[in-house]
Amino acid sequence: MISVVGFGSLLSEESARETVPALDNYRLVRVPGYRRVFDKVGVVFISRHGESPDSLELASCSTEADPSCEIIAAQFECSEADFLQLYEREHRYRWVEVETWHCQTGETTLGRMCTGYSDLDYRLNKCVTEEEYHRRVGQYYQGVLWRQDILPNPRYLGFCLQAAASQGAAVLDNFLDSSFTADGRALRDYLRQRPELMPAAPVNYSYR
Repeated sequence: MISVVGFGSLLSEESARETVPALDNYRLVRVPGYRRVFDKVGVVFISRHGESPDSLELASCSTEADPSCEIIAAQFECSEADFLQLYEREHRYRWVEVETWHCQTGETTLGRMCTGYSDLDYRLNKCVTEEEYHRRVGQYYQGVLWRQDILPNPRYLGFCLQAAASQGAAVLDNFLDSSFTADGRALRDYLRQRPELMPAAPVNYSYR
């Protein structure tokens, strides 16, 4: 079994089980030394959800190392076969091994978590040929994938906020305080400027 750490939409256990139906031991954990950042172009927003590739509101959630920060995330175990499907879904991320702390028991363990990458490393290490890159990205989007000028995709952001809220106020507060826009603004401050992005009703959204 492989242990996976999810920090965005996977904070919803329902969403996690839609993605990995046979997952085991779903629980909340703390991941010290990381923060969330909305700085990766979500190609799926373009390819499956009708967003314009010219929009600035294309960012999905990633993570980056930050010794002053700590995120609350979800952790679960899955089979190698299920992990390979998840790996394919999250192909544009880099996977790292992180130490986690169980929110209830304090038990420490290790898990695999998606984190930031770069366009050059992605092309060199995960897309062997230009044809593969075109199949995965280029046919939908021609620009840079990892950017500092993009904003969270509103519908996806709403889904992530609801996923965090489904775990309680403390988890939602952590999401707001440990998440940042690509240009460095705290998500809580960004939402004060854009209050219309806070979902008032459940968001029906499939990230797959």
